[in-house]
This record gives sequence, structure tokens and C-alpha cells, in this order.
Amino acid sequence: MQATKEILAEEPNKITIRHLFYRLVSNRLLAKEEREYKKLGTYLMKWRRSGEIPWSAFADNTRWYYGSVGYSGLDAALVNTRDAYRRNLWATQDAFVEIWCEKDAIASILLEEAYTFGVQVFPLRGFTSGSALHNAADGFKSQIKAGKQVYVYYFGDHDPSGMEIDKSAIRNLQKDHGVSVNFERVAVTQCDIDRYNLPTRPAKTTDPRAGNFKGESVEIDAMDLSILREKVRQCIIEHINPEEWAAQKRIEEQEREVLNEVVNALGGRC
Repeated sequence: MQATKEILAEEPNKITIRHLFYRLVSNRLLAKEEREYKKLGTYLMKWRRSGEIPWSAFADNTRWYYGSVGYSGLDAALVNTRDAYRRNLWATQDAFVEIWCEKDAIASILLEEAYTFGVQVFPLRGFTSGSALHNAADGFKSQIKAGKQVYVYYFGDHDPSGMEIDKSAIRNLQKDHGVSVNFERVAVTQCDIDRYNLPTRPAKTTDPRAGNFKGESVEIDAMDLSILREKVRQCIIEHINPEEWAAQKRIEEQEREVLNEVVNALGGRC
């Protein structure tokens, strides 16, 4: 338990259980086996129920409510508007950037960095639906029509299906919607596996795509969170015009101050 607590202290409320598992594997405290992962889950539930580890210790982007509870009054709505307001800083940039990933579990981690720059994260959840790609294509068409270059950066597993998911999505964008974008797989790559000595496992022979896959499988959860966040950052900042970005940030601050004055004038609470 002590090793688990130390890892959680490094990434409070941000690490997933899968990431914790790979950290423990890297530290040679667990074997890289599915039964060990299930055993870890059992212990974590026991420790959370006993209060030794808080329930909120892990990130989970796969559960949410639908609907809205509304506001207690106009002042609360205005305060929320002021606090949540963000200017579209990309409106005056020459590029439009999105971060795509294979699964929800990694989306919240990538979003930590992407949100800083007003960039959206799109979890494909495996081989994504036609409707989801249709919506993505509509958004890309609008950006292209506005004269922007569209860049999509993808984070997914290095395994037979994982290596095909992003290729399938881009192929279907072109085939079904006539949309071509600048697309790059950022992780997991063979370079990542070699550079960071990531734990591997044999590819599943039951996967129908295993015949065309070379090498061993690696889940993106095996990568260090700080490395993933830095990859996101680098993908984004290379498309930013710093002078124009700074100018828009100044306007954003001025607009937020106007909202603050409105809230104060109407008796809202800061």
C-alpha cells in the first residue's frame, strides 16, 4: 500500500487505475498480468472502503450525469458566466488543433494540458461511430472554409486494433465526408517503446488484425503522465503565433473584467 500512496501523492486525483498498475509494474512490484491488475483493483476497493485511500484518488472520465440542475438565481448564473468565460484564442490563428485518443481513460489526462490552450480532446472509444465522425467532419469543414489548416494529434495503444483505429477514422473522414486533415499519431509509437522502455506483451492472437501487426503490444496507460502532457503541449504550441495569442489573452482579461463589473453591479457574489 505504501508504494501506491506514494504514487498517488505525485498525481493527486489525476492518475487512472491503469496508470497506477503500470507504475507498479515498472517498479517491479507487480507482474504485468491481467490477474495482477484485477487483484490491484480488489485491494484498491478495500483500501478506499477503509478510508486508507480516498475515493477521489483516481481520474475517471467515463461516468457522468446527463442534464442540468440550473441556477439558484440570476446572480449565480452571472457568476458562473464570469468564471467560465474563455475567449476563442484560436479564432485569429492560422491553425485549428484537436487532440484525439483511443479511450476515455486517457482523455482526462490529455485534457489537463489541452484545456490550458483551449484545445478540445476527442475520445474515439475504439472504432468510433459514423455519427461522431460526421460531426467531426462538419467542424473541420468550417475551419477549412475559414482558411485554417486542421491538425489532429492522436494518442492510442500500440496493438493490432489500436494501430488501426486512427487509420480507420481518418480513412472514413476522407471516404464518407471528403475531409482531409493533417494527422499524426503521437503515442504510442515504436520510438516511445524503445526510448521509455515501456512494458510490452505479446499481441493477442484472437485479434482479427493480429496478422498484419508486427512487434509487441503496449497500452498508452503504460506511459508516464508527465510525458503525455508534454507531448500534448508540444503538439499545440508549434501552431501558435505568440504575439497574436498574447493580444487575444489581453482582450480576454478585459472582457472578464467587464463581466465582473456586471456581477458586482447586480449584487452578485465574487
